[in-house]
Amino acid sequence: MNRTQPKPVPMYLSLILPTLLSRASVNKDPRVFRETSTRLLELAALDQGAFRGIMAQLSPSQRAFMEEVIRSGAKGGNAAGETRQESNKPSIALRMDFGPTQ
Repeated sequence: MNRTQPKPVPMYLSLILPTLLSRASVNKDPRVFRETSTRLLELAALDQGAFRGIMAQLSPSQRAFMEEVIRSGAKGGNAAGETRQESNKPSIALRMDFGPTQ
């Protein structure tokens, strides 16, 4: 029989996510929030299942803070090479549901 075992959460995610959130909580600079937001979204894109697994382990206040960081980073715009006019165009809709999967 071939049982499907749950996929282990990659070690890098369980280390990097809390570190990124800690850095953003200590340094409230909008540039740090933008960079952190970018990194969080990149990590989520790498392995959505593992990312959701880590999110399920965070407290509600930590999840709320992460959502705040991502939203403020998305509002920040003006990444390298962007003009002011380009940053006002919607590029992607973010879904902020990081609750546990069923």
